[in-house]
Amino acid sequence: HKNRHQVAQIFRDKFPEIPYTDDIEQLTRNARGILRRRFQQAPVGLSGVNFAVAETGTLCLVENEGNGRMCTTVPPVHIAVTGIEKVVERLADIPPLLDILVRSATGQPISTYFNMITSPRRPGERDGPEEVHLVLLDNGRSRIHEDEELIATLRCIRCGACMNHCPVYTRIGGHAYGSTIPGPIGSVLEPQKHGLDQLGILPTVSTLCGACGAVCPVRIPLPQLLNRLRFEGVTGRGGRVPGAGSRRKGGEALVWELWSRIHASPRLYRLATGLATRLRRLLPERLGPWTRVRRAPRPAARSLHRLLAESTERNGERHE
Repeated sequence: HKNRHQVAQIFRDKFPEIPYTDDIEQLTRNARGILRRRFQQAPVGLSGVNFAVAETGTLCLVENEGNGRMCTTVPPVHIAVTGIEKVVERLADIPPLLDILVRSATGQPISTYFNMITSPRRPGERDGPEEVHLVLLDNGRSRIHEDEELIATLRCIRCGACMNHCPVYTRIGGHAYGSTIPGPIGSVLEPQKHGLDQLGILPTVSTLCGACGAVCPVRIPLPQLLNRLRFEGVTGRGGRVPGAGSRRKGGEALVWELWSRIHASPRLYRLATGLATRLRRLLPERLGPWTRVRRAPRPAARSLHRLLAESTERNGERHE
């Protein structure tokens, strides 16, 4: 997204014949005039699909801007591309899906435009494409469908509610994910499509606060699925996701094994914390990217157990 000054600069660079302005309404009029000519001259219109109805062959597109309607009606050829999970059985299934999609996405009772395309232009009709083609993408979705737990990923209706409530997404934005679909649902779906060896870092881009799962209108257990993909990424056990086990690192696994053993033994834990407090000044000041913008953390001079023991001694003396 860009602000009005950035948009005005783009118009100045790309369309110098148009007088410079940073007025939002005038920028909108200028964009409308330019894009409308492009729509009228385009030989093919390409769109996605929110829902595809098997019963009637109807393609449903939900939007607020109107670009989708122009793209699917003005060019002589319309090509719609969608994943196989967007197919619903009956036309009667559409109203409840549309209701939860729009309310969860923008809080509207209904979107500005709801397009239902069932065929090319028929004799006597004034607009619409002469040809309509539908491309159904699998792209790993059949494999996802075979997993009893991961199949919940395919329930997504792309409302964006999980993104709007994700503390990570709202701070770093969508482009930081480096994937087609960002946010919590993208961190679950994209690694399953492209493999954990390619996008296995995405399930770790989460605080696991649970907000995404709480607001999802179709009840996708996103925190549970994020944990599942994290587990498969480092263990390689338990599923069909490509690249399972590719994120396992020997050094990191050794550190966690030591951590587990130390925390399982009170004696080892006290020994380790004692050494950490005494040797804390020997820890490196540079810890990779983490310390580029912050100081390296150091253990406290006294452990919590030691502070509690000292506090108990002082309180005991005071009561005496």
